Amino acid sequence: MAVKLEFDGNYDNVEIVTAEDPKLFTWGEFTSHAGNRLPFKIECDALTLSDWDCLASMIMEYQDVPFRSVEGIPRGGLPLAYCLEKYATGKEEHQPMIVDDIYTTGQSFDDYMKEHYPDALGAWGHKWVVFQRGPTRWKHVGNVKSLFKLYGVD
Repeated sequence: MAVKLEFDGNYDNVEIVTAEDPKLFTWGEFTSHAGNRLPFKIECDALTLSDWDCLASMIMEYQDVPFRSVEGIPRGGLPLAYCLEKYATGKEEHQPMIVDDIYTTGQSFDDYMKEHYPDALGAWGHKWVVFQRGPTRWKHVGNVKSLFKLYGVD
């Protein structure tokens, strides 16, 4: 379940957490947010603020529709949202952008949308992830965009 943080829309006080011994990729047995067993982990805490800023710039190369604000799904999406905030228009007529670091099953997006936008249609808002490691759910097809998809992921 997504955790609602008291957040005023200002990322100035958000701490970017990095791992003490950062390794972006680790082989081993892990459990996903949705409870699935995974043979490796993508640890985005290994990314620096400069890395996140670069990833935000890369997303903007492909984001062709303006967005009014950006929201990061806690915890992995917060640094990406922080770096994308400068591109938001602030205009109410634009939809928000919702971001996360990794898409495995789409459960985080579903939980976030149910909690924060319970009346919105599934295709509402602009959604981005850095890494997509699992297949896109039918209701997310064409809606959640990813910078990097692992081999074999549709």
